[in-house]
Amino acid sequence: MKILHTSDWHLGQHFMGKSRRDEHKAFIDWLLALVDSESIDAVIIAGDVFDTGSPPSYAREMYHQLVLDMKARECQLVIVAGNHDSVSMLNESKSLLSYLDTQVSTQANLDNIESHVIPLYNKAKHISAWVCAVPYLRPKDVMKSASGQSEQDKKIGLLQHISDFYQQVYQLACDKNKTLETPVPIIGTGHLTAMGGQVSESVRDLYVGTLEALPTSVFPKFDYLALGHIHRAQPITKDGRFRYSGSPIPLSFDELGREKTLVIVDSELLEVTVLADDLFADDLFEEKVEPVHLVTIPIFQPMASLKGSLKEVIKQIGELDLVDGLTEGSADKKTLWLEVTVIADDYLSDVHKRIMEVIENKPIELLRVMRKSALDKKNDVFESRKTLTELTVNDVFEKSLQTNLDIDESEAKTLTELFNTCLTDMEEYQKNGEGEQA
Repeated sequence: MKILHTSDWHLGQHFMGKSRRDEHKAFIDWLLALVDSESIDAVIIAGDVFDTGSPPSYAREMYHQLVLDMKARECQLVIVAGNHDSVSMLNESKSLLSYLDTQVSTQANLDNIESHVIPLYNKAKHISAWVCAVPYLRPKDVMKSASGQSEQDKKIGLLQHISDFYQQVYQLACDKNKTLETPVPIIGTGHLTAMGGQVSESVRDLYVGTLEALPTSVFPKFDYLALGHIHRAQPITKDGRFRYSGSPIPLSFDELGREKTLVIVDSELLEVTVLADDLFADDLFEEKVEPVHLVTIPIFQPMASLKGSLKEVIKQIGELDLVDGLTEGSADKKTLWLEVTVIADDYLSDVHKRIMEVIENKPIELLRVMRKSALDKKNDVFESRKTLTELTVNDVFEKSLQTNLDIDESEAKTLTELFNTCLTDMEEYQKNGEGEQA
């Protein structure tokens, strides 16, 4: 069966005063067409379906219409709550949606681990995969605070409780697998920051004051892990089977420049890989077919972020391709949403006016103008984040290299390779340490 992994839709979001309603509608229409063309059997949304706990009515209508559209296509839908989602709001329709082949996991239920293990069925109505549906784990859902605990104790305790919860859900899925004639892949979900993930300015920090990023050693040996929360599509393991799908539309200007994607997972190929781990290949020259396939999402709203001196910015505006980026075949003429950062040591009082004059009679909407000192240019990366707790380990290292003008490109490459080796060794050490304790 084919399983589609997506996340971080943020239905109902307003972006600098602009509604994303049309973009989300265009994306969902495109997604439904993809479900048809690719014969998708199940869709997993790994958190943050909505942007706020009280989304506008049109966003709720989109959500419920999606359920009906998936049901009409006999496509199962699995939704796990993210940190933006309201548990109580999702619970309102949870029971009803289950009759429409939509399973919603809103919060950790330690008393009913069974509710987190969901079977996925193929067209022949046979179980083809298990989903360990783990939503955003709030500390109060998985642990109880004890008086007198230090911050370090709380951090270690929370990490252990999150790991234990994942292990319990995974073990139950393994037990269910033993009851089948042929074991099927076990797919995990999560809405959190995992070590190695690169965040954007639209991502809120999770586990503030305790955990900034979870090591991959926390997760069991899922055949695939569908992650949400980080808006940039990226794997967090070398084989690409633990990955973030990313958001379907750019939720901040710093997400531009990278393709938006979703993931299609072929459970049969996952199963073949799992069963063949200890076997010799029948044909050493046979082309390997990967079970994980990325699909590029079209751009539904053109956006651009320009940076430089006022003269450079004006030149860049003149070079903009105002047709490029529109959805192919779209009958609507969309205006480009523009962000401008003017870098200058001297204060220029007429920056906004000058730029407005340049874009006059052009299909451009100026959403934000920022001024920045040339002396602060090398520290750009840190200005979009208020505290270091909002950066992953990789972010801090990568951006520290960028701000150190004494390091050339070759040295930076060598240092990055050494740093990544250290991270890998650290994770292996943590795994081995856990194994010895067990």
